Amino acid sequence: MDFFSFTTPLWILLGFAASLFNTAIPLIQEKFKGDGFAVAVWVKIAVVVISLPIVLYMGMPTDTGFYILTATSAIIWCINDIIYFRTIPIVGAGVVSRILPASVILAFVVWFFFDPVLLDKYLEHPLQAIAICAIVLLSVIFAIMMKSCPITLKGMKLIWFVVLAAAIGPLIDKLALNIAVDDGTTTSAGQAPFAFMFTQGLIMLILWTSYSLIKKPITKQIFLAKESVKAGLSIGVVATIKLGLKFQALVYCEHPALLSVILFTDAIWIILYYRLTGKQDHSKIWAGLGLVGCAAALVLVKSYQTS
Repeated sequence: MDFFSFTTPLWILLGFAASLFNTAIPLIQEKFKGDGFAVAVWVKIAVVVISLPIVLYMGMPTDTGFYILTATSAIIWCINDIIYFRTIPIVGAGVVSRILPASVILAFVVWFFFDPVLLDKYLEHPLQAIAICAIVLLSVIFAIMMKSCPITLKGMKLIWFVVLAAAIGPLIDKLALNIAVDDGTTTSAGQAPFAFMFTQGLIMLILWTSYSLIKKPITKQIFLAKESVKAGLSIGVVATIKLGLKFQALVYCEHPALLSVILFTDAIWIILYYRLTGKQDHSKIWAGLGLVGCAAALVLVKSYQTS
């Protein structure tokens, strides 16, 4: 294998870049401490505004299936975010961060129902298939072991939809992106991520606006608070870049769960940041190194496969 011949798949490089940008998101929120729901809305506002000129220039897909799947994705993520923000104060962020990685195992299995040809391809190369399965499983274990918060049955019951959304959401995102790439008006795979990002963000804003008018989860003062606006818009700029890289990687990646293994490495960047700045952090460094090892192993396996 020759890394200098660029045999490493492009989606892996894009995934690492997305992981690096994703590191900044919790750190920005940690600094400004804006209201969770308000920040989420401001983030989407920024994403939609920034991506609008790009989609106006590049154009949008015409396939109805793209919009149906994107709307489905938006609904799932909207419900997910509402449950997520309500659950965090009850069970704690640490518990959620420990349970959530388990969704990757479910996603890994379910995707083969959407892409049976890929399953046949894996079965034709059993050693590589076993290696990939082991990497996915180990990455999930290391991600779960990053924190020491106890996992309770109550916590599981409260966030079961969050775990399900984390498993199914990326699969629907991948299906929508595939349709956008195959659409006759979308001549480049580089256009699909921005079309998807803009459409999904716009639909989520419409849904959140409707939810806010009915349930009034926060007051106008909280939504317009300086902390919420600064955090949301700052994260929105970073999130636009991160989502562009992530969705671009998802276009090229054969299996969404494999991209998750690469994205898990954002945890090690956060640990390193805390170590360098002297901030207290109880994450297990050995688990973070395990995630890096899994990502490195995946790079080796996929690079060998494509060479």
